[in-house]
Amino acid sequence: MASFRTFTILLFILALPHVPILAQQPAAQRQAITLQRQLQRLHYSPRPADDSLSASIFSMFVRELDPEQYIFTSTDYYNLAVYKYKLNEELTGSNWTFLDMATKLYRQRLMRADSITQSILLKPLEFKTDDKFIFFREKDLVLAADEKELKSKWTRRFKYILLTQAYSLASADSTKPSLVAILTKKEAELREKLRKATAKGFEETLDPAVFDTDTKEAYFNAIAAVYDPHSNYFSPRENEDFQAELSTEEYSFGLEVDENKEGTISVNQLVPGGPAWKTGELHKNDELLQLQWKGSPALTVSGADIDEVEEELAKSNHDELTITIKKANGIVRTITLRKEKIETELDVVKGYLLDGEKKIGYISLPDFYTTWEDEQGSGCANDMAKEIIMMKKENLDGLILDLRYNGGGSLNEALQLCGIFIDEGPLVAIREKEGKLVFAKDPNRGTIYDGPLLVMVNNQSASASEMVAAALQDYNRAVIVGSPTYGKATMQVVYPMDSTAKPGAKSADGFVKLTTGKLYRVSGQTAQCNGVVPDVVLPDAFDGLEYREKFMPFVIPADTARKNSYYKPLAPLPVSALAEASKARINSIKAFQEMQKSISLRKTRMANKKTEIPIRPDLFEKWVKEKEAQLQFMDEEVEEENTVFKTTNYRLEKERLQNNSYNTELNTAALQSIEKDIYIQEAFRVIKDLLQAQKK
Repeated sequence: MASFRTFTILLFILALPHVPILAQQPAAQRQAITLQRQLQRLHYSPRPADDSLSASIFSMFVRELDPEQYIFTSTDYYNLAVYKYKLNEELTGSNWTFLDMATKLYRQRLMRADSITQSILLKPLEFKTDDKFIFFREKDLVLAADEKELKSKWTRRFKYILLTQAYSLASADSTKPSLVAILTKKEAELREKLRKATAKGFEETLDPAVFDTDTKEAYFNAIAAVYDPHSNYFSPRENEDFQAELSTEEYSFGLEVDENKEGTISVNQLVPGGPAWKTGELHKNDELLQLQWKGSPALTVSGADIDEVEEELAKSNHDELTITIKKANGIVRTITLRKEKIETELDVVKGYLLDGEKKIGYISLPDFYTTWEDEQGSGCANDMAKEIIMMKKENLDGLILDLRYNGGGSLNEALQLCGIFIDEGPLVAIREKEGKLVFAKDPNRGTIYDGPLLVMVNNQSASASEMVAAALQDYNRAVIVGSPTYGKATMQVVYPMDSTAKPGAKSADGFVKLTTGKLYRVSGQTAQCNGVVPDVVLPDAFDGLEYREKFMPFVIPADTARKNSYYKPLAPLPVSALAEASKARINSIKAFQEMQKSISLRKTRMANKKTEIPIRPDLFEKWVKEKEAQLQFMDEEVEEENTVFKTTNYRLEKERLQNNSYNTELNTAALQSIEKDIYIQEAFRVIKDLLQAQKK
């Protein structure tokens, strides 16, 4: 079963007291009891084993099995709900019956759904009625009352999928056929492909070799997930995948994909230094729409399973692959890549020059990577330091550090990176379960860069990137520009499912990643749920989407800690004047104006508990075009004319690019991407204003 993954940092090694072996219970119960004990003893905010915990585990498990409510009916739910307030008793040693009963019912209902979907898709779908596909945003379950209603629900879903696929074909056809014409011509072909993909999905889920284990692991994950959004159960294999080093021996795009329960395939991870990373266009959670090798037919990802997509990505080592992706805010991008041997220790951090009225250095850091087995080895802070040293030879007037889309990583690397810009002093406070507050300091005296600094963040800057932005803001060391950050200020450690073993030990029963502490700013505030609020706020295309930490289930709330009275901030920066000047400019830039309109529309839609989508072709086509019109500003964002700077490479980087045609090609694309980015353009204007204010 898929689970949300975050980077972990092994901050403290805790030895656990011996726990008696549970010899009398079934193996699954022994594992579950051990898991619960690990969570109770080690989690930052343990929950009492009461009816509330039981109900939370029950609800989370049902959603794990049936996230979109296409498997169970309300009758099935009520049969399961007999155990809703009894799971805490099973986790403390009473009769073990729920998981076995739920596994049996789940298998039966999957087989029923398989039969229903095949019966629907073996016949042409009727599109003449004014029926609607309804997407519910509310958190309550919306289950079909009986099998008849369940079949109707599946039918509407399949009509929506076929209409979406047909519309994509119509849009890509240069002759611009109508949606009805495409459906008439392609309905049977699209429906058969959908039927086979659906059947394959049920077959893989019901595979006797993995079904019982997968269902058990989904239950274990539900037990962990009700403690907070970043606590998870890992099977031994999942833990190996989670901690494995990325290979540098094979040709690769440096791109990993994953499939969620809705069948959407998206980017799961980018390898630092890999081709996908270098483009600056691909990010985690971008949805894959299409793959096409040069000279070969395109593979439409919608309807394909994860194995097909991975097989497609594993083809030729040297040909070009064009990838079409869709971002969370609706932007569609096309990126062309070639595989290469990835050497993660070399040239991962790239600096550029923004040459205009002032000469500003620009560095983007999408991840706080490190050499996990050797914390003294190469990491992002060391790479950043080397890059800045080389860039300083260009006599920079200022520096922009771009932490947008940076989901976090090594806390040690984040502390080291702060030390590049801050001379000395406490940077962040850590509080563990015991309640003691410990301040982590800048590990190195002195700075590498002490000039004017601007840090860019957005809604997807999380964890370690938030810590860096907060520390630099608290010290008045940098102007923070962008939108409020994600709001994750917790740290996690992976423990074996063996209460006598230490972190890092092997465990045949699996592992639990759990939250062991919380991070606080030197001011006593926390980014947890709050995020870091920039000094200069810019509208964000992701505003209005409920994906930040504060919207997650079982989130650990924000609180405060004592302020560190020993840290010595620098003189205040003129952030109010900078924000006022930026706001005046933003209100006159068309791309930002259109974005603000779209954000307002999105917030209105999100306020509704459900979205009704017509599944009659003419009405569906009208609905899609209206939606596309609302997102039209995205193209204007990309094409915004840059009149403030030209993007170039510094001298030593130009020398490194000589006689390397592929890296030169990637570099050209990166230069163009930076130059067209309206956020970087505005960041350039803000740091120029800062320089003028400091001169005065």
